Amino acid sequence: MIKYQEREYFDDRLFILYLCKGKVEIQPDGLVSTTIYHEKELTDFVWCLVTFRNCARYPATRVDSFYKKEDAITYQKSIEPETPLISLQGKSPINPLSYEEYRSWKNKNDFKEYDFHEVFTARPKGSNARETFMEEKSQFKGIR
Repeated sequence: MIKYQEREYFDDRLFILYLCKGKVEIQPDGLVSTTIYHEKELTDFVWCLVTFRNCARYPATRVDSFYKKEDAITYQKSIEPETPLISLQGKSPINPLSYEEYRSWKNKNDFKEYDFHEVFTARPKGSNARETFMEEKSQFKGIR
């Protein structure tokens, strides 16, 4: 664990990304809810790229939604190497690595990715673990 600005992080990265299936709904009160599913097979879904803070309980900070998995992956590859690092005082690298170099760097340092099993420790496997995020309609970035 690395202490930075009153939080303890699992490694040098402030954020980690997680690609999964989800559903987006506009609520009657104008809020937008995005529910991501970790185990359930969905037939009507969008691809969600969730940005989690890389610390205990993995608080979510952003959800980007896509109709096509390829578009979500392309976006992930473009932004993940720009992840702010503790070693850079919370800033993004000035000259980010290529996505392939970034993946290699993560593997070399044995950095873990988001694992919902660590968040849902009290739930048995196969219990349809899911998370719902709410945001104001004005902050919703739409589905790309």
